[in-house]
Formats: sequence, C-alpha cells, structure tokens
Amino acid sequence: MNVIDLFKRIQQAAIDLVAPPMCAHCKIYINERVIFCDRCRALIAPIVSITIPVTAKLQVKVFAVSAYQEPIKSLILAKGWSDRCSCRLLGQLICTMPYMDNLAIDYLVPIPLHWTRFAKRGFNQAEEMAKIIAKHSQKPVVPLIKRCRQTKFQSELSSAQRHTNVSEAFMINAKNPELYNGKHLVLIDDLMTTGSTLSCAAKELAKLKPASITALVACRVV
Repeated sequence: MNVIDLFKRIQQAAIDLVAPPMCAHCKIYINERVIFCDRCRALIAPIVSITIPVTAKLQVKVFAVSAYQEPIKSLILAKGWSDRCSCRLLGQLICTMPYMDNLAIDYLVPIPLHWTRFAKRGFNQAEEMAKIIAKHSQKPVVPLIKRCRQTKFQSELSSAQRHTNVSEAFMINAKNPELYNGKHLVLIDDLMTTGSTLSCAAKELAKLKPASITALVACRVV
C-alpha cells in the first residue's frame, strides 16, 4: 500500500468516526457508506419509463428511480427544510440506475426555480442533483432555461390547473443557442407529478433544435 492510499484510508476512517454511515431513511447505522440500508433499499420498486407529449411532433421519455413512495419520498420532501444533502443523494440514486449506461447525454439541464423561491430556499434541488449526475456522466450542467414567471407550488393545485400554472413559465437562457443544435439534452428534476413542468420546459428547449430531449427524475407519481 502506497502513502496516498494509506492517507485515504486514514481519512475515511476519521470521517466514519465523526459521522458514521447511516441509512438516509430509517436512520440506523450501517457498515458502509451507502444511501440506504439493505432493508430500505429493498423497498425501492423499479418503475418503467413513461413518454409525455410536448407538441404534436415531440414527446419526451421520462426515466425515474421509483414511484413517489418511501424510502425516496423522504428525500424529496427534505428540500422543504433546506436539506441540500438529500438532493445530492437523489442524484446518486439516479446514477445507479441501469438506463444511465446507455442514455444519450450531451448536456444536463436542471429545471430552474424562480429567483424568489431560490432566494428563500438557498439552492435549486434539480441543480444539486444535476451536479452529481454530471460527475458520473462526465457531461456538463447548463442552465439553458430560466423561470421567467413566478408560479404556485404544483402540489397545491389540481391536475387540471397544473399545466396552466407552468404554461409559458420558462424561456431560453442560452448565450450561444447554435451550440445545442443536434445535441442530446437531458432535463433533471426531483419529482414528476402530471408531467406539466417537464413538458413546458421541453417545449422551450425544442426551440434549440436538439437531437433529443429526455428527462431524469428521482420519483414520479403513478
């Protein structure tokens, strides 16, 4: 064992002593630094991808880790009390999914928050997730869209009201839009309910004439 490896092992041992590995859901201590213990991990039921309509000619395939249920549901809700670490764990979960090995990605595009909501929360959960996925995929995160209109929380609205709520809430934010022509763009968000947010965001991205638009979310409501 060389000096560098020895230093890394000592450093990790010190970290584990100060902050022992713990399951992100049931909070029991575990022997390795993973997101969930074996019991909680077993509760995650894989979910098939879904395709949502955007325009008459465009559809977007959405990949999710699971349905909106425990143990991942707790990580989604943690953003409500400014838990940035939980958002990063969601990004790590997405990186473990088999579809990541074959997904066409050129740029990762997090769903943006309106500046007022960003100021209140202090971070954008989708952006925190995208940063983790970027490290795994070696693809850049780019803020290609911005939220130009303040909207209500989707969770407070009926299914019929949600599309209207986010309609025309996004606009292109690309300095050199021609760079994204023919590229594979991947939207990132933590939760999909009706798909209205992803659909409206993808409608804006379509103006860049990409080769494809796909979406990655931690959970979706089924």
